[in-house]
Amino acid sequence: MKRFLFIGVVLAFLFSLLTPQVAKAEATDDITGHFFEEEMRELIETGILKGYGDDTYLPEKPVNRAEFTAFLVRALELEMKAAADYSVAQVSESPSFSDVSPEDWFYPSVITASTQSLVNGYPDGSFKPKNEITREEMAVMIMRAADLKGVVSEKDPLQFEDNDEILDIYRESVQRLINLGILTGKVDSEGNKFFDPKASTTRGQTSGVISRLLHVIHPPVPLNYEVVTLTTDGEPDVTGKYETFEEAKSHASGNQVVMNGNNIVWIKDGMAVSNKFTNVYPSESLTNAVTYVTSGVEMKYLAATETWVKVQIADTIGYIDADTANLTPAHMVTKRSYYEARSGDLYHHIYNPITDSVSSYVYGKAPSFLSEDQKYYSWNGNKFYTTSGDQVGDAYQYFNRMPLYTKTQYSAEQLDAFIRAKRPESPLIGLGEAFKKAEDLHGTNAMYLLSHAIIESRWGESDIARDKNNLFGINAVDANPYENAYTYDSYEDGILEAAEQFIVPGYFNDEDWRFNGAHLGNKSTGMNVRYASDPYWGQKISSLMYLMDQYLSSEFDVTSEYGQYGLAVSKQNGTNVRSSAKVDNNDIYQLKKAGSTVQILDEVSANGTWLKIVPKNISDRSYQDAYVYSHGGTYGSLFEHLNIAQ
Repeated sequence: MKRFLFIGVVLAFLFSLLTPQVAKAEATDDITGHFFEEEMRELIETGILKGYGDDTYLPEKPVNRAEFTAFLVRALELEMKAAADYSVAQVSESPSFSDVSPEDWFYPSVITASTQSLVNGYPDGSFKPKNEITREEMAVMIMRAADLKGVVSEKDPLQFEDNDEILDIYRESVQRLINLGILTGKVDSEGNKFFDPKASTTRGQTSGVISRLLHVIHPPVPLNYEVVTLTTDGEPDVTGKYETFEEAKSHASGNQVVMNGNNIVWIKDGMAVSNKFTNVYPSESLTNAVTYVTSGVEMKYLAATETWVKVQIADTIGYIDADTANLTPAHMVTKRSYYEARSGDLYHHIYNPITDSVSSYVYGKAPSFLSEDQKYYSWNGNKFYTTSGDQVGDAYQYFNRMPLYTKTQYSAEQLDAFIRAKRPESPLIGLGEAFKKAEDLHGTNAMYLLSHAIIESRWGESDIARDKNNLFGINAVDANPYENAYTYDSYEDGILEAAEQFIVPGYFNDEDWRFNGAHLGNKSTGMNVRYASDPYWGQKISSLMYLMDQYLSSEFDVTSEYGQYGLAVSKQNGTNVRSSAKVDNNDIYQLKKAGSTVQILDEVSANGTWLKIVPKNISDRSYQDAYVYSHGGTYGSLFEHLNIAQ
């Protein structure tokens, strides 16, 4: 096999991490004439490296762990994370360190890098942000960053005099970065080569390393496209080099891939994974995004060019920028997300290929057609396939598609009982009355609103919730979500304002192009389309509603709300909702968009079939009943009844 050649080898070995003393004759700032001046200016221009004022950048100043983390997050353009971010519905703790607080300038960067597994803390729960970063620590963080961007590399043998001083946990990263040409060694006056793993690194040296990383991810000069055979345990085998993408693609056969530099840019079939905050667009022009996802999200791969990758997320088929996707050919996909039926419940196991981690939650009832303890795949959470690709059935989760303007039977005291049973120390205990008040005043289901608050605030224990009485992360946006988040006088004020000013008039409003129905949904329908970058945000909240309903119905001996009513979705835009089961200028509002979910109270035969439904809360109308024409005569079927998992 031909040894695979990687970009960076030519460039990177021109540099050394030994910084010579450079005379600064007639310097305009303190990096003029410095060995790493070019790299530092490159990072300054892109906003990765910031100065201290008065043209001062301190190239010889050692870099600490907090600073290096911030450099990486900026370099990779990662989406900043708030303290309330979550990963599973049975809420796991968000990243936290004993010596990192929201007031620290580096807090958003450390939280973000931790969620992406770029950085880890110490066994005592600390991060040690002010500790100078060592070369071996820098190596593992840089290699994780390269993995995040889908960089393919081999492991070069280590040939340093101090090989034994490199800890085993850092050794592979050093080998791969040497192969990529991102790191080199130090040479003493006698010609001996050392890695010096425990040495600190300066701002100038750090700039050189990050610059090389970015040149590997985004080569500064055009590279040949190569047709490559990849195996999970062997060296890449280059079978041809071509000047254009299309030419290389035409020569790829079987499970071969096309690579440009160190990145896979075309596969026949397999998986696409987002490597940063990624917009999904409706066309190849990559304009007017329809939804978005965070990094580490699996998407069904459909096709690719030099500029875009065609993918499927939930039921949405769209296009993403090629730079935001890591492609893995099907024969190398060894892990992926899956569903599993266990003891009557449906478990969802979410695999993150970027962090190589799995989180799990109980989604709801397992459909009867799923066998226990078998893996099933699904892109939308309702249509299930075996591992061999055969479809076995289609069933929805009730709470995921239930209209959220409905009322729950559970009282304030019962909602509090659930919180007390599941999280005895939660600050949310006692707020059941506030959630029921929001239901009565503003028309949002109290069980849903509580579940939403639990997910967003980590049972009320997130920094934003504790410090700002903000249970929903309202306005926790941009580069500093903690500082930007709104502050409320009390938890109740925050709950009521979120319902009145944000959720009900916004996400329950299907007249606005930004909103896609008053149900939780996924990346194709409902609130989740544009509420959260987590594609399973809606499923996780409905999971908590399911668990809450199970507990409360059993504890208080009442009928479960799960599946209590039928659900149907509109099949066309502009469906009239009327005050009676007849057409007589009695319309009260419209379901503006196809895919709007209604809760069915009854079916009525009157010149066709009508559905009596739970009405939306319309502030300027007063009425008791609401009906939609379902089917019959020449109208055809206007609603599709959902098959709810039982």
